[in-house]
Amino acid sequence: MSSLSRELVFLILQFLEEEKFKESVHKLEKESGFFFNMKYFEEKVQAGEWEEVEKYLSGFTKVDDNRYSMKIFFEIRKQKYLEALDGQDKAKAVEILVNDLKVFSTFNEELYKEITQLLTLGNFRENEQLSKYGDTKTARSIMLIELKKLIEANPLFRDKLAFPTLKPSRLRTLINQSLNWQHQLCKNPRPNPDIKTLFTDHSCTPPNGPLAPAPVNLPVAAVAKPSAYTSLGAHGPFPPTAAAANAGALAGWMANASASSSVQAAVVAASSIPVPQNQVSVLKRPRTPPTAPGIVDYQSPDHEQLMKRLRPAQSIEEVTYPTSRQQASWSLDDLPRTVALTMHQGSAVTSMDFHPSHHTLLLVGSANGEVTLWDLGLRERLVSKPFKVWEMTACSLQFQASFVKDAPISVNRVTWNSDGSLVGMCPSIRN
Repeated sequence: MSSLSRELVFLILQFLEEEKFKESVHKLEKESGFFFNMKYFEEKVQAGEWEEVEKYLSGFTKVDDNRYSMKIFFEIRKQKYLEALDGQDKAKAVEILVNDLKVFSTFNEELYKEITQLLTLGNFRENEQLSKYGDTKTARSIMLIELKKLIEANPLFRDKLAFPTLKPSRLRTLINQSLNWQHQLCKNPRPNPDIKTLFTDHSCTPPNGPLAPAPVNLPVAAVAKPSAYTSLGAHGPFPPTAAAANAGALAGWMANASASSSVQAAVVAASSIPVPQNQVSVLKRPRTPPTAPGIVDYQSPDHEQLMKRLRPAQSIEEVTYPTSRQQASWSLDDLPRTVALTMHQGSAVTSMDFHPSHHTLLLVGSANGEVTLWDLGLRERLVSKPFKVWEMTACSLQFQASFVKDAPISVNRVTWNSDGSLVGMCPSIRN
């Protein structure tokens, strides 16, 4: 089995464990033979469920595989035999002796004869070697210590005793990333796509469906910003925890993998679109008929340089690409230039930053010291706060003197933190 198939089994094991499918977890552990669950094994031994103990072991080793395996099975069957004798169930003890312990006679006939003679004793503790045999629970605990040593020394269990370190809900995260990637291949990706099933590939909405909100760009100097796409965790079949946590990493991967989709960046030059400084303008890219379904072909002498700058370096060990997929080119002509909507800020815009996961939320800083939060999807100003000094006494005397003179405050920079739970702003006093 390939390494990727083996890793997939571990992802499924994690999923089954998180969903509390206990029996399925241990059945897959045994059938795959990739992970020996020592905790589960100990529980079954302590409970005396010998049939389940041997059945679970059989997924990893057989009696005659090596001397460690032989010793493991012998200790288990001997304990089962002694417990039958201790319970004065001679018929069951004979059955175990004939069916379970007989196989070891070919390797050590003297030992088998010694075990058989225990049937003639009224109490097997009369045997000198078993004189210190205590109660059943204590005997099982002592045997477990020996079994764990044998299992850890057995080369057949090498690399099967430790479960790999995985982030919670890793399989859900990968599915959400796949759905995001599939939806980005649509002509008009939406921020909240409706995912109805995982049984088939995600299908796009009709061409005349709603457009995804385009990125907002400052009308000064060239600015690059990823186009709006959102983690499907909040609107797809799974909760958003893992998908939201991996949105940043997925964004970088999508920049490399989106050769079969439209360009994911928007660049605006100051001279291309004259927009008043007290407005926030949203641009949308021009539509160009694709040369093949899901593939856009552009020709430009600058597209190779653009690809090199936008494509992150990656190291991929094993990946399979669909045979029908073709390599597409990017062009500067594909970048958005048409104004789709204009939001009136009321003061000159000095800084903007998109929310790291909800890409329709835009944080805007202004020359008058205000910080505003816009919802571009709703075209609404959600909140606007003026600059305010929390503790004037903590500021320098020079600042206090300047502030008393009613010097105008301007916002130099606004930004979100990595998970979008906090915002920060950098003000300055304009002379």
